Amino acid sequence: MEVVMQLILPKNFVEVGADSFYAKTPLFFLAGPVLGGGDWQRKMLHLINQRQEHCLVAIPCRYPEEDEIRRLHVPNYAQNVFAHQTHWERCYLRHAAQKGCIIFWLGEEDKFNPRDDGEPYARDTRGEIGAWGVHLKYVPSFRVVVGAEPGFPGLSVIKRNLDDELGYDFPIYSTMEDTVKAAVRKLYE
Repeated sequence: MEVVMQLILPKNFVEVGADSFYAKTPLFFLAGPVLGGGDWQRKMLHLINQRQEHCLVAIPCRYPEEDEIRRLHVPNYAQNVFAHQTHWERCYLRHAAQKGCIIFWLGEEDKFNPRDDGEPYARDTRGEIGAWGVHLKYVPSFRVVVGAEPGFPGLSVIKRNLDDELGYDFPIYSTMEDTVKAAVRKLYE
């Protein structure tokens, strides 16, 4: 039985290992700015569903219970497995890199709802991309794609760092559509 697109949301645990119901289901992890980033994840979900109907998608956003997106949540999950959201993220980032794809989307900061906690926009995302650049250097089979709007601050530095770390011209896609196409292609490489 194949799974239609379902979501894994923080900090819920869904077994995706080799002996699980989801063992053969590809997992995408949507990584990128949450605070101040707008709700780019909804559009990305739609684009993924157009190209890969049967999959799991981990999204590190805390949607309210009444949000219609939650109807896509995996129905049977365990709670209180992860002490912190960071632990949840690391678990599903690793799974996605091995049996799906990590999709980094670097959108410009939302002009109407910018980050307002005094911290720099996309602070955590920059560190995560750097870490996954190092992972890719040592485990080239990991599946990671990066897409970005041209106005994302510091994009040229991110690109240069990835190229230097990996020793080749690492592609950064300029549209969500191209980013999703690349992520789905990774499933079949």
